Amino acid sequence: GVIDRALNRKRKKLFSDRGEGEKIFFYEAPDDYAEASFVVDTIAQLVASRQFEPGDCAVMYRTNAQSRLIEEAFLQARLPYRLVGAQRFYGRREVKDMIAFLRMIHNPADEASLDRVINIPPRGIGDKTLTTLHMVARQNNLQPGFVLLDLARGADSSYWPAFTGRASISLADFGGMLATWRAAAPSLTTSELFDRVVTDLNYKQYIDDESEEGTDRWENVEELRRLAIEYSTRSLDEFLENVALVSDQDTITEGNVPTLLTLHAAKGLEFGAVFIVGLDDGILPHSRSFDEPEGMEEERRLFYVGITRAKDKLYLIRAIQRGGRGAAEETYPSRFLDDVPAELLIGKSRTGRSIHGRAPESLWSVHSRPQSASVMEVKYRAGTHVRHQVWGEGIVLDSRIQDDDEIVDVVFQSVGIKRLSASLANLKII
Repeated sequence: GVIDRALNRKRKKLFSDRGEGEKIFFYEAPDDYAEASFVVDTIAQLVASRQFEPGDCAVMYRTNAQSRLIEEAFLQARLPYRLVGAQRFYGRREVKDMIAFLRMIHNPADEASLDRVINIPPRGIGDKTLTTLHMVARQNNLQPGFVLLDLARGADSSYWPAFTGRASISLADFGGMLATWRAAAPSLTTSELFDRVVTDLNYKQYIDDESEEGTDRWENVEELRRLAIEYSTRSLDEFLENVALVSDQDTITEGNVPTLLTLHAAKGLEFGAVFIVGLDDGILPHSRSFDEPEGMEEERRLFYVGITRAKDKLYLIRAIQRGGRGAAEETYPSRFLDDVPAELLIGKSRTGRSIHGRAPESLWSVHSRPQSASVMEVKYRAGTHVRHQVWGEGIVLDSRIQDDDEIVDVVFQSVGIKRLSASLANLKII
């Protein structure tokens, strides 16, 4: 089993007074959106059929950033939920920061956004300077954002004398940055503008102090960026409108509702039906543990914790592709899935065939299986130069036909090696 493979562990023979119980249900979703929809739809069915109360159901994941799509699926279904050990995705500090910067670029009159980020990262603008900025704006029948933009002209600004030397320089620097972003925005996609803001602010260095919490925060920023990539052909206005619609809904509540939580937060808790999502290598186990034997053992223990939180039903779920609808990448199944005895599983594989009683090797090692003959031909051969709409130019390392699609390994100068589905990536040969 899963925990028997742990190093330095004394083997124990465990038993249950409740009997054998139900088999584990495995589901391999086409993508991360379908993964979230499956969870919410299944919980709704379990509740509607009176097999479980809503509060008996729990959704568990490795990192807090994974909650975004799950939360949005609950919101779309108009079903309440509760989060344990974290705020809702759009209520997290770093997510609110990035949205506020983008709102200011779109509309400098947005005072709430300006007040939130004018000193993020810290740039020496305190409450007194902010109060003066608002006062000067009111005296001139302007919003503070437009005064800030004018201060970017330095001493040529008529508002310059109203501030002390240090404060005026800090305001001018931020005003200049805002003006630069606004000038660049019309020619950039939403994700490109997002990256520009993060880079200009050195926001990663500010938010990620390399602690567990810092890494968690940065993963939330990356998750928001994945959403921005989906708006590559739409405007910043549409992106912000969608974010506002989702973030303004508040279905978080207490009482008899499903629980969303990380595997870390699940220790000591039990639920009737447990859904463990994101069972892909790089998520669980987390990629930062790949080269650390002790870290990998902790990842294994986390998976075991999740499995043993289920009293009656357990669902193990992964997605064949992740990264949203803008730049989906193929994933690898979690290596821990190979340790789940095949005779304990029911469900469907990626091909839609029943997996009852099949060996794990044939289930989860599909990536390395010899491919059968296909009528499709490889379009992107090794050495071909290609262009991606987000990552720019790259060179094809390898390509193969798999499940009626071409899977392409490309090395990009901007982000390194990526594995892409040709049908989704829209690569241009150059």
